[in-house]
Amino acid sequence: MIDLVKLTLAAGDGGDGKVSFRREKFVTKGGPDGGDGGDGGSILIRSKAGLTTLRDFAGVKLVKAQKGQNGGRRKKFGEKGENKILEVPVGTVIYLLAENQIAKKKRNNSLLAEEFVSGGKYYLEDENQGIPPRDPDNQLEVFDEKLELFVFKEADQELLICQGGKGGRGSVHFKSSTKTTPLEAEYGGFGEQKLVQLELKLLADLGLVGLPNAGKSTFLAKVTRANPKIANYPFTTIEPNLGIMHLGSGQAKEELVIADIPGLIEGASQGKGLGLDFLRHIENCQSLMFVLFLEEAVIFDESVSDSHKAELLWQQYEQLRKELTDYDEKMLLKRVIVTINKIDLYTSKQLDIFRSYFIDKDVNVIFFSTVTNEGLEEVKKAVAQTL
Repeated sequence: MIDLVKLTLAAGDGGDGKVSFRREKFVTKGGPDGGDGGDGGSILIRSKAGLTTLRDFAGVKLVKAQKGQNGGRRKKFGEKGENKILEVPVGTVIYLLAENQIAKKKRNNSLLAEEFVSGGKYYLEDENQGIPPRDPDNQLEVFDEKLELFVFKEADQELLICQGGKGGRGSVHFKSSTKTTPLEAEYGGFGEQKLVQLELKLLADLGLVGLPNAGKSTFLAKVTRANPKIANYPFTTIEPNLGIMHLGSGQAKEELVIADIPGLIEGASQGKGLGLDFLRHIENCQSLMFVLFLEEAVIFDESVSDSHKAELLWQQYEQLRKELTDYDEKMLLKRVIVTINKIDLYTSKQLDIFRSYFIDKDVNVIFFSTVTNEGLEEVKKAVAQTL
């Protein structure tokens, strides 16, 4: 799953205005007729329903919009440059990492002075002289910290990320009573250029959180029509999976989106395992469901008391909470459901001990098994009530 990309975006510069004079038979002193340049094409980002990845931008480093066409003789305007529209999934966050001078000036000045928009004048010695070259505005100033620009929270939202340069005025605009043959026009304005980061964060009603092999993927497959990869080894899930759980008619919300987040390990918030790659996906989950479990070697180890097994489950819960809060303290402000999977392997006495242990710590726990389906309906009801 491609969910993080960096792109350099370059809007088109405006076309240059034209220096020319009316040249027709029997017209000995035709006045200026140089036309205006066309505006440069802009770059827009639009959210599209049905997209689930940023794969379209894999390997893409630079996106450029078309430059505006230069003005022509006989007051002909140059054509506007074609816009570029980038389509992204809902849940994409746009961060600004760097920008050129014109973009910086526009961002810092809501009411732009004309000199910020115009490319400035140029002057010729005679009509047939070429337009003097100028230094481009393509040096990007890198920020100390990335700046969040926009979050696409629903389909068909649109962001103008890089505006094209304004077309320069032709010589026809510079005629006056004292200047009947102006040899001046305007350069096209520079287009905005930016270095941006596109980061896709899953939008889900419920995020499944647990250690590797906790059974999150199996749970997702049981309660939705998702078909995640399932196997008995760590990190089977290496990218988030989404599924739709149907609650039935009569509910305030009949369908819920569930995200299976790849298993977290100790140190995930510092980048160990797959942690940092996927902890950010939990940010946009409305609620969280902790899926706890014990390895079979521990379950059937008679030298480990049932009370200690309960303590191990609690320590697992605390470890997961710590990784979330180390990443972002706001994570645990979300509504939470705590569950224990694989109850087909426990005795009823053990379940009573586990339940009492968690209740003593003011945490209600729900038991289920994805093998026997026991408790799944209870979990679904708890999810519906929580959301």
